[in-house]
Amino acid sequence: MQDKAASKQELLHLIHTIYARGWAPATSTNYSFRNPEGNTYTISRSGVDKGLFALDDFMEINADGMPLPAWAHVKPSAETGIHTTLYKNPDIRAILHTHSPASTVLSYLRRGDLSIPIQGFEVLKGLDGITSHETRIEVPLFDNDQDMERLGDRIQATLPNYPRSPCLLLAGHGLYVWGKSLTDAKRHLEVFEYLFECILRMEGKSLI
Repeated sequence: MQDKAASKQELLHLIHTIYARGWAPATSTNYSFRNPEGNTYTISRSGVDKGLFALDDFMEINADGMPLPAWAHVKPSAETGIHTTLYKNPDIRAILHTHSPASTVLSYLRRGDLSIPIQGFEVLKGLDGITSHETRIEVPLFDNDQDMERLGDRIQATLPNYPRSPCLLLAGHGLYVWGKSLTDAKRHLEVFEYLFECILRMEGKSLI
């Protein structure tokens, strides 16, 4: 297992890459990984421009989303509760949340749907456990909600119905992806960003 310092360096580089791709406008988005001890998490703090994000902008929280004592003076992201909800699955070790145009537009257009089905794309094989483009997955779609506890409860109740999808969408908001490592989560992020853009192009929607 990679140590915490190396994971922070890896995630910092990834945050800057995501910002450069235009998937993290203003001070939006948040990112985390499970610490080696397993019951605490390193997460990006609130209100930081991701193009300027630095190692000191990480903080640590417990399973309830509360800052550990060394970070008691730091404000965690408003969406920390979604991270801690997802981490109730012990296989999840890293989470990336982005606000790309493709995920935001597609989730807004499909708002009210329970999920977005995807099938037939070769890049689906970039997801864990999928070996054929013919595999059908469904990405769960949730209405946006400022009440994180209520949203977390809905996510926890719904995700078991979508075991093939390491991703969820919030309508008009963006996506969360996860994996067994930061490397897995990055790969899943790239797969879904590509797929969402393909779907929008097929439907005649332009992001330019």
